[in-house]
Order: sequence, then structure tokens, then C-alpha cells
Amino acid sequence: LPLMEEAGSDKSMEEKTPGVTSRSLLSFEASEVDDESVSRRVLSITDLTRLLNEQVRTLEETQESLQNSYPGRQPAKLISVAEAGICVLCCHSMAVCSAYFSSLQYIEEMLENQLVAAIGKRVTSDDLGQFIKYHNANILDPAPRPFCHAIRRPEHYPEGILSIENSDEKTEPIETHVREVQGLPALRVPLNAATTIELTGSTYLHGWLNHRFRDASTAFQLIGRARQFSSFMLVVGTMGGGNRMQPKDAIILQNKDEIKIPLLLNEIPTAKEFKDAIESLSPEQQRFAKAYRSMQLEGSVLGIVVIQIKPQLENLLGLPHDALTKEIQLTQDLMELFVEYQVPSDLLSYDGENSEATTKEKVENVKGNVQSVLNAIKDCKTKQLESQVMATDMAIEKHLHGKPKLSNDCLERNARPGSSHFRHSFRHSVKIAPLIAPRKKERMRMMDVCDLVGSHNSTPKAKKQEISDDALEISNDALDWLGSNEAVDDFDNDLPLELGSCMMEKTSAKQSKLRDDASPEKSEETPVPPKGKAAVPFGSTSEDTMDFTAIPKFLDKAIEKYDKDSALRSTTIKTSDRWSRCHQESLLSKPETTVLNSNDIKSEKDKAFDLLDALSRSGSLPIAYSDLHVIVCVTHCFEKMVMETVIEDNINPIEKLEMSTLLVASTIHGVPAQNLVADSNDRARLVSSFPALLEAPQSPAT
Repeated sequence: LPLMEEAGSDKSMEEKTPGVTSRSLLSFEASEVDDESVSRRVLSITDLTRLLNEQVRTLEETQESLQNSYPGRQPAKLISVAEAGICVLCCHSMAVCSAYFSSLQYIEEMLENQLVAAIGKRVTSDDLGQFIKYHNANILDPAPRPFCHAIRRPEHYPEGILSIENSDEKTEPIETHVREVQGLPALRVPLNAATTIELTGSTYLHGWLNHRFRDASTAFQLIGRARQFSSFMLVVGTMGGGNRMQPKDAIILQNKDEIKIPLLLNEIPTAKEFKDAIESLSPEQQRFAKAYRSMQLEGSVLGIVVIQIKPQLENLLGLPHDALTKEIQLTQDLMELFVEYQVPSDLLSYDGENSEATTKEKVENVKGNVQSVLNAIKDCKTKQLESQVMATDMAIEKHLHGKPKLSNDCLERNARPGSSHFRHSFRHSVKIAPLIAPRKKERMRMMDVCDLVGSHNSTPKAKKQEISDDALEISNDALDWLGSNEAVDDFDNDLPLELGSCMMEKTSAKQSKLRDDASPEKSEETPVPPKGKAAVPFGSTSEDTMDFTAIPKFLDKAIEKYDKDSALRSTTIKTSDRWSRCHQESLLSKPETTVLNSNDIKSEKDKAFDLLDALSRSGSLPIAYSDLHVIVCVTHCFEKMVMETVIEDNINPIEKLEMSTLLVASTIHGVPAQNLVADSNDRARLVSSFPALLEAPQSPAT
């Protein structure tokens, strides 16, 4: 590039370059350019010098004209030639800056047009993401795989699918670096302070590299789909030390259910940004910030557990393998008994004395046990219903026989056919009407009830006695009618004072007692997870546990060492409090999509935990058919859009993402980064681009 220097420093420049005089302030030195084609595409040194000297000449002429137009420096004058000269120089500087930015914008637009013409389109973040998937599949071994896993037993049809997908129209699954971790002890998941279940299934470690540009607003969601006549359980939480997981949400999926759980990604500042931010703090404040950042990194590991229900039911009930595969109704009844009624598994399990019984005989034995429990529940419901009906009938009869006695006029008014006062006389008994609502009886028309009561009008005394007897017979149907919306709409506010006071005084105490007996309050203890064992660093060969929470810390140190741009950020993953569920009530109905709020999510979690408690026999029976997916997420952040990053910052985002991919893959797989590159040519190219990472003697994680 030509260099600018003061005038007069090189006398030969004035002789070689026409137009350069002793008054010139600026001049260029000729630089040696070997390529003649380059020298022809730029302005010559002579032309550049003439342009700059013309600028100096015009400024001098303007200064001379200002001296003729404005007075010299005088204390009495507000504006002199000095102030005018400053204004001219400021305006000229603004014009130069505007021309400079316009020139840069013109050059950038020209380069962008050339790049678009060469590629054929404007590259967006989605286009770059598609290219990175294709690129990683070609250069890496093992390559990243889509996070879309079939929930199945060996040699069985899948029960469902679990995936993490983006929320745009394409809904493609994300790709992660996945590694199956073997030889680990059972995963411990606390359900409450008294129960901790153990999962002995497979464990998969995932490394998710997400990239974000300024124009990108991609949202992700965890999706679980169950097939018809299939069921499984989904548990989401945060991994803790000592091979434990703290569950946050859980749900049971069955019979073509589909759940969509939005995922919230929160980026943590890089290690360099963190150190710069706490540099001026006190030692106490720095220790507090470091402790909190350590907690953030440990809490950024997401755990997803999938539990298959049928094989665990077989193990719980003492049935052979695959005994419940074709027992659809029996499986549904078992889940209902465990979730809705919390029936102990000892009442349902196989209790035969013949150890050599066939699978069919054992299943029939369990079916008999299930049917016995269902019959007992049905009888209990019938007795409770009859007792509530009897209590309702007794309450109404006491109301009609109670004091003060009603006058003849009052009885006649309330016994007229279609009278609203008769319907209103049962107003204070409506609180106990819902107790008998489940009883499917044929309702008697209210007009017939009024006619029946109105027919007993021979004498006042006889009328009162017969009204009570007939009211006792029709009280069930009357209260059924009162429990409907039609009866509520027919209530009037002109109840006679005598009848109203009689009903109010006699029923308030008894109705309160019945209502309290019908809905007893249940006290729930707050689950307090038990404390885990001491953490073991990631990569250790301990026989007790593997600490997944140490992976983000290890990865954070590797990022600080190799990422000089501070673009890689550790990311926490949390679930949203608004889910979307698609549920089909029956085979003939259409699927309906509903939104689950926080209360609905809490209810689904309680149902899932009740079933887990039953399947594990309160933690004493390990669950073998389960899959644990541990996800560690890192986000590569670009400050601008794709085209702006390439044109304005002169940065190749593909090379930056290559280095980030190698960092994450090396940490997840536990091998040196250079061993992950499949082709030797690509390895040589990457070594020249990232020598510190690929020429390292050992892997970042072992």
C-alpha cells in the first residue's frame, strides 16, 4: 500500500511527479508492484497526489475568502475569522467521512454482488446450517447424527419417537455428536424424600453445537410421539453429581399422544468475558461470582429419560418376557389402577404356586387379580353412592318436616304446577346434588314433580304428610335436575319468607358437614431430593460414578484456550411452562391439540411419578428398559448476518464453525481432534488453519 508522508521529505518526488509543488502538504511514495494487472486497476501515484493537493488548494482558497469576509480576532465580536475557519473544517470533515462511508458501502455492495453472482443466491443462516451438516458428514468420523431416537426393545416394533427439532416450517431434527457411555452404575432419580428410583438402561452423551447469527431467531422444542396401543414415560431434568438427575417435568404418553415442549436456551458469558468483568471487583465479590458461574456451568447439562412401561410391568407383576405385548386392555387397566387408585402391586402380581406355569396361565392369573380389584372398586363406588343418596333423601325429608310449620297459603303457592317457588325450595340442597351426579338415572320431568305434589290438596294436614312421602320418592330425580344448568337458570329471587327461612335454618349445618366429608383435604409433603455422593471429575475411571456436570467446565477451559474470538458460549437448556399436546380420546374421534399450563404440567408430573413409584415398587425394583440422553450445548455467536460476516468482517464462518465442531466433538468422544478428521487432505488443511488445536499431543478429554 502507498504510504503518506510530509511534503519536502523527498525532493525527488516533486521532480518525478508533475503537479507537486513545495506548497503541497501530502504526497505518495511509489510502492513496488510486481503484478502489472494490479497496477492498471488502481489510481497511479501521480493521480492520488494531485487529488490530495487539489483538496489542500481548495481549503487554502476558502481560508483566504473567509479572511476577506470576516473580521480578525476582536474581543467585541462574537464571530471572527477563526470561528468561521473552524466551522468550514468541521463541515469538510463531515463531508469526507460521509464520502468515506459511501465508498466503503459501494465497495461492499460490489463485493456482495460478485459473491452472489458466483454462488447464485444470498446465503442465510439456514443455508449455512444445511451446508454445515453436509460438510461435517464428509470430513468427520464419526459424523454428527440427528437427535431422533426410536423408543423400542430389541426385535420389537418401536413404542414411539423422541426428537429435538426446530420450530420453523421444515421442523428438522438437530444434529449432535453422540457417544454411548457404557459401564456406568444405575442412574438415581429422586421422586420424593422417601423414594429414589434406579435406572439401569443405556446412557448416551450428546454434544450440541448451535450457531446463531444476528438475523436468526430459531426456536427448538422437545417432541415425543407415542404409537397406537403403545406407551412410555418421558422425564426431563438437570444432571447432578454422583450420576444423579434432578427431575423437573414428567409425562405419560400413550395411544398416539404427541407432546411438544419448547426449549429455552440461555447463553452464559465466555471465560474471557467473565474474567474481564470481575477484574475490578473485590476478592470476596470475585469468589461469589466464580462460585455462581460454577453452578451455572454444572446446571447447564440437560437430562432426558425415556422409560418403557410394558416391560417394567412384566417385571413388576412376575410375568415372562413379552407377556403383555398383545394384552392391550390389561395394560390399560393396570395403568389406571396404578395412577388413578394407587393400588399396591402385590394385589395384582402373579400369585400362583406352580413355578412351571405357562405364560398364558400367568397372564390369566393376573387378569383375575385385576378384575377382582376392579369389582371391589365398583362395589365401593356403589355403596358410597347409595349412602350419599340416602343422606340427601333424609336431608330433604327433614327440611319438609322441619319447623316452623308452613302455612296453607305457602304450601299452595309452592305446590302449583310449574311454580318456581317449588324448585327454589331445594336451593340449599343443591350443594350436595353433585355428589350423586355420576349416577345414570332417568330424570323425571319437573312438571310431573309439581303435578304430583299439587295433587295432594284435600286437607292441610294430609297435604303436608303426603307431600313429604312423595317428596321422599322423587328427591333423587329432583336433585338430579337441580344439578343441571337448567335448574340453576330457573332459580328466582322471590322465595317466600316463611319457606326460605325454614330451608336456610335447617340445612346449613348438615350441608357443610356433607361437603367436608365429600372432599377431604390431602396434605402433600414437599419432595426434598436426597444428597448425592461427592462429584468425580469428568473422564475419571472411578468405579462408583461419572460426573456429567464436569463436562461444561472442561469444555469451557478448552474454549478459553483455543477460541481467541470469544465466540463460543456455554448454553443452559430449560423447558418452558407452556406445552402443546395432541391427544386422541378414542379411535373414532379426531385428534385435538391443547395447551398445557403450569398447573396441567404439575398434574401430569404427579401422575407420572405415581406410576413410577408403582413400577419401581417405591424404589426397590430397578428399571431396566430406560434410555438416558445427556445433552451439553454450546452456541457459536456471530454478531452480524452471514453475508455481512463474510463481506464486512472478512471472516469465513465455515472455518470458525469447523474449529468449534472439533472442540465439541473431541470433548464428547474423548479422542484428539486430529483423529476425528477422516480425510488426510482435510486434516492437512485444518492443521494449517488451527495448528494449536490439531497439533496438540493429547486430547482435551480422555
